[in-house]
Amino acid sequence: MPSRNCGTSRTQNGLYICIETSEFGRPVEYFLLDSTIPTDLKPFRTPIIIERKDGSKINDIVVYIGKQFYPFVSDYIEECRLLGISRRIPRDFPIEKLTPNESRMFLVHERAIPLFDYAVQKDCPRKMKHSKKPGSTCVFDLWSLSALENFGDKHKVTLTDSWNAKIKTVATEYDVHLPTSPQVNLEQKKIYKYQAGIFASFFIGHLEYVNEKGKIPTKLKERIKKSNFDIKICEE
Repeated sequence: MPSRNCGTSRTQNGLYICIETSEFGRPVEYFLLDSTIPTDLKPFRTPIIIERKDGSKINDIVVYIGKQFYPFVSDYIEECRLLGISRRIPRDFPIEKLTPNESRMFLVHERAIPLFDYAVQKDCPRKMKHSKKPGSTCVFDLWSLSALENFGDKHKVTLTDSWNAKIKTVATEYDVHLPTSPQVNLEQKKIYKYQAGIFASFFIGHLEYVNEKGKIPTKLKERIKKSNFDIKICEE
């Protein structure tokens, strides 16, 4: 199995919240938020539970995707396309507050909203109108903007011609159109400024526990039984 940008593999004896996948399901692009939503949340490790304000008593979680592992939104989404989506949580995480297939996982990244002027080659594939003010960024523009900077092995940009580039990460490779402005200059050590924002929303499906012997601690098993979640035991 390919390595992930955040490490070589999932952690043994780790508990993970997972998103269901199916060959009959919708493509990952369907779950991207367009426009991205500004947030002032600072980086955090454990997912935050938030209560919906619609009276449904359904809770969601917010997950922060660290730029030290995934320099751009596109790096994370393209890895998800290949390896699926899962997020490690503490064993004592209050999973009983979430509802399978109804609770959502909102993803936040520090580089979701560009704070600089730019232009891209193609219009938004959803044909949505976006103002030029920060906070109305087309999420699909972030693929092109990822070609502006190299970040070592985590995000390596190779220009393939005057209009396109290939991005290589630890986990995968993907192609992007170059932005028409600013001009791509990988020799220039310029850091472009961004604002944190919510860029995707997925429905939470099940739990997975990683154990190469196929075992799960008794106390954890009892906790999961009291929730509505199914749990799968995986070697990785």
